[in-house]
Amino acid sequence: MPKRKSKLMEMQEEQVILSKERTILSFMRTGLAFVVAGISVAGFFQNVKMAQIIGYILVGIGFIEVFESVRRLIEKQRELKRIK
Repeated sequence: MPKRKSKLMEMQEEQVILSKERTILSFMRTGLAFVVAGISVAGFFQNVKMAQIIGYILVGIGFIEVFESVRRLIEKQRELKRIK
C-alpha cells in the first residue's frame, strides 16, 4: 500500500505550483505588453517601413508568449487538480 503524503507535503507542493502560476501570469502580462508595444510602434510610425516590421515582430512575439503562457497555465492547473 502506498504511503499517504502528509498534509504539510501537500501544502508545500500546492504552494510551489501556485508560485509557478504567478510566474506564468507575469510572462503572460509581458506578452501582452509586447503586443501593445508592437501595435503602438506600427501605428505611430506608419510611414517608416522598418518600424512597421519591428512592430509586427513585437506583436508576433507577444502572441507567441501569451499562447505559451496559456498552455503552461492549463498544465499547472491540471497538476494542481491532481494533487487535490
